[in-house]
Amino acid sequence: MRGGAVVLGGRTIWRDASFVVEPGTITAVLGPNASGKSTLLNLILGLVPLSEGSLRVFGQSPRRGNRRVGYMAQSRAADATSTLTGRDYVGLGFDGPRFGWGRDKTKREVLRRALTLTGTAAFCDQPLHSLSGGQRQRIALAHATVFSPELLLLDEPLAALDLAAQAEIVDLVNLVRDSTGAAIIVVAHDLNTLSSIVNQVLWIARRQVRSGSVDEVVNESVLSELYGHPIEIIVTPRGRRVIVGLEEEFAHPHPHPHPHGFEHNEEAHQHLSELYEEETS
Repeated sequence: MRGGAVVLGGRTIWRDASFVVEPGTITAVLGPNASGKSTLLNLILGLVPLSEGSLRVFGQSPRRGNRRVGYMAQSRAADATSTLTGRDYVGLGFDGPRFGWGRDKTKREVLRRALTLTGTAAFCDQPLHSLSGGQRQRIALAHATVFSPELLLLDEPLAALDLAAQAEIVDLVNLVRDSTGAAIIVVAHDLNTLSSIVNQVLWIARRQVRSGSVDEVVNESVLSELYGHPIEIIVTPRGRRVIVGLEEEFAHPHPHPHPHGFEHNEEAHQHLSELYEEETS
């Protein structure tokens, strides 16, 4: 993207966005709720028009139904009660509006590869409602990879998961990148969970976008400029970044916690001292 801007309903979502996503890299998209993170994914999917600038996806304008682009949507409450099996759900990624197994050997082989890649073959024949949150996210990732996409878009894949499940999904995302060479864009609220696998960060705030490596973007100077007030970043001995001054980051309805991530200003230093005690003991 070069000089990109999005205006929806007369409202500027963000502007002046320029970045490149290279093959085999993982890009984290961060920022407050309703800042336009998911809008970026919709642009790449060809669902939302770019108002200014240019965006090329594999050298072409974004278009709907591009099989070179895989998409994993945010988890839905309905999945927790669905009687659809994991295998059938992954199959929907192959069928699109069609449904049914028929005698399509190609479909069976494509699904076998996706289930093997994501480690979901052992529980894919169970109904979604019987699976854990982490297992459902693995099934969703298999659904997104049925056509072996070269670009994979993940919209908050760690939402509503406990720490152990988050770590499993992060490892799986890294495995998919290493196994397929795909470029992966992950929308998230917490950098710390992803920091070990991320190559690039896009931070969206106050209609602005900053891109670069973790150190180039997640620093006091850049974030203070983005938010218009002083931001303090404290790095623990294990490399966790505690960001002080982003209270609005927590004023969102998402049900997932932010363990070891961004903290409320009044609690940050207490939490930091606890982290130091934990990491140096």
